[in-house]
Amino acid sequence: MSNAEDHVDIGSLNDLKEIMESEYETLIDTFLSDSAARIADIQAAIDSQDSEALRKSAHSIKGSSSNVCATQLSELARQLEHAGKEGSLAGCADILVRLRAEFVTVTEILRSTL
Repeated sequence: MSNAEDHVDIGSLNDLKEIMESEYETLIDTFLSDSAARIADIQAAIDSQDSEALRKSAHSIKGSSSNVCATQLSELARQLEHAGKEGSLAGCADILVRLRAEFVTVTEILRSTL
């Protein structure tokens, strides 16, 4: 695996962990389960060419991944959100492949902090 800092702002994540105390594990678990559901929603939106559903699901992941300091995941979600706003889903399947891979990496990193 590449350097964790390439995927997650570890310093900020440690600050978040300190602030959240006993609620940190709940935050991470909720983020992981919700994001998995949103990724499935993104796949469905791309399959059905539903740009508004894509925008909404990508927006959700963008915000929540930013909240847990997952910078690359947030950026990929931003790209999908932008495509949904523009109504142009060309290339979204490729971005989704990258987003799924990044989610796997982020999941490993976040679980290692629990």
